[in-house]
Amino acid sequence: MTSLAFEHLPPPPAPAPERDRGRQVGQSALALVGMGTALIALRTVSIHLPACPLRAATGVPCPGCGMTRLADSVAHGRIGEAVTADAAGVAILGVLAVLAVTYLVRVVIRKDEPPAWMRSPLLLVGIGVLVAAHWLTTIITGGLPSS
Repeated sequence: MTSLAFEHLPPPPAPAPERDRGRQVGQSALALVGMGTALIALRTVSIHLPACPLRAATGVPCPGCGMTRLADSVAHGRIGEAVTADAAGVAILGVLAVLAVTYLVRVVIRKDEPPAWMRSPLLLVGIGVLVAAHWLTTIITGGLPSS
């Protein structure tokens, strides 16, 4: 019995979940930075969106509560005030900015793959720890006061 030539070809590569993870992390960071920028732009023209629905319904702030005020403070150069009120929140802003810029440059502009560190599960764990620390800070202190 003769064998066909294509039977000796290696199987197609399996999908690369790590590559997909890096893209998902980058796209998410880019989307969050874009939404945050839009919210800050709305605040500059005195358009404030309704309060957090979770906080309005339960009195408990959501994990993202206060991030717009925090980003607004950082954007206006009141970094010391922001760090004093919520260091973890400022760290989240920094991480999101680095992720968004890295994704934009490496993947969108240069058409390259996300860097290995961006695909690491440890990055997601670190972000999760920062979000938990920010949430706990917001629950305990109330976060950055409204401006």
